[in-house]
Amino acid sequence: MLLAPFTLTEPATRRVASEAPRRDAIPSWLLAWTILGGIALLCIPALRGGPATGLTLPFFLVAAPLLNILWLTRKRWLAHPGPKPRRR
Repeated sequence: MLLAPFTLTEPATRRVASEAPRRDAIPSWLLAWTILGGIALLCIPALRGGPATGLTLPFFLVAAPLLNILWLTRKRWLAHPGPKPRRR
């Protein structure tokens, strides 16, 4: 039993993407989160953690976005060839 008639389905050849998004680009909101989180940690001492919260706020304000940025750019830094060895 079909749920929809064949006339309602669109073949894949008709879909044209105007521009494919860059997958290795870092989202602007992630950069803003990292920068604002770092500024907040510098300006507000209560966010730096304490006996009740530990280091959870600094982690979620700065470390987690940095890990996300590293993960999103992993192809760039893994594909980068190292320095060329010197010959004597």
